[in-house]
Amino acid sequence: MTDAKSTLGDILKEIRNRNRWTLAEVSSMTGLAVSTLSKVENNQMQLTYDRLVQLAQGLKVDIVELFGTTAGAEEAPSMLGRRTYTRTGEGREIITQNYDYLYVCTEISKKSMVPIVAVARARTLDEFGPLIRHKGEEFFYVVEGELELHTEIYAPLRLRKGDSCYFDAMMGHAYLSVSEEPAQILCVCSTPETELVSTLSNAQTIKSKG
Repeated sequence: MTDAKSTLGDILKEIRNRNRWTLAEVSSMTGLAVSTLSKVENNQMQLTYDRLVQLAQGLKVDIVELFGTTAGAEEAPSMLGRRTYTRTGEGREIITQNYDYLYVCTEISKKSMVPIVAVARARTLDEFGPLIRHKGEEFFYVVEGELELHTEIYAPLRLRKGDSCYFDAMMGHAYLSVSEEPAQILCVCSTPETELVSTLSNAQTIKSKG
């Protein structure tokens, strides 16, 4: 079992060793190059979300296991006192056409809240595309810059650094940057994490890094 602060490389190596697979066998199963897998295992490289999906599908594991949690894990007792943290430079990054997402505090499964640090890239609704919607409610706080929140019910709401908003996430919505530099927000969603990651990623085009 991986510990609370296992990296993707640690998790991949554990899965491979548990099944007695070679890097070449994992490469054949996933379509990822042996050199890529080796760099991941040695914590020299991170994978974009599309490659994480490719890896999970090839290994036949739930993608949440690659985030350091187990999809079938039992819910923690209400008074267990769970705690986790994310230091600067850590977290799981997902890059899409509209947002750069950084999922933090990913080690705890079945959280009631999903914290995300995001950078809004789109500047017009035409550039953004269809509004996003997902189960639950959403809160965000503008950390840097200025943005407009567009929803299918309300008029656009312009928010600056230090402003915040709470809304029903089933309502179609989009964050558009209006400041010179892309706006950065701290977002907290009540949607189950695996469902949220899937919804946000499937609704947008994934951009590969490098």
